[in-house]
Amino acid sequence: MAETRLNSEKKIDAENFKLKIGTTNKIDPVVVYVEGRTFISPQDEKDDYSKDISEIKHSFSRAISRNISDSPLFDRKFILDFQVASKGISLTKKSFLSFQFLLRQNKDNVMKLKDLKEHCEELIKNIVNSLEENIVEHNFVISKTKK
Repeated sequence: MAETRLNSEKKIDAENFKLKIGTTNKIDPVVVYVEGRTFISPQDEKDDYSKDISEIKHSFSRAISRNISDSPLFDRKFILDFQVASKGISLTKKSFLSFQFLLRQNKDNVMKLKDLKEHCEELIKNIVNSLEENIVEHNFVISKTKK
């Protein structure tokens, strides 16, 4: 018997990120994830960029928290996975940055992924825009592709 695939993903247009929203259970998508990827490159020469990356991650986490606490769509709790190889960052090289955060829809109003995407696309773009601003404030250049 063939297993039914329950995962589903929808792309979200963003200038400097490959961005999508998805779920592992499209029948009952209580938990959804937002996944993003981009490349960053520093404009300043430093021995260590881990403090910058840490500050960017913390402000990203605060932006997620701030945005979802104002939204009736999601619980206030979320899980964030934010990754950049901070040891591999150097002046002339683009480094891969990826993130995924998991959100739980409010139990009273669980929407299908397609409808949820329409309702929360602006919210997600706000979160990602604040990440982008923060990356730029830390003097990094950001680009969607490695080229």
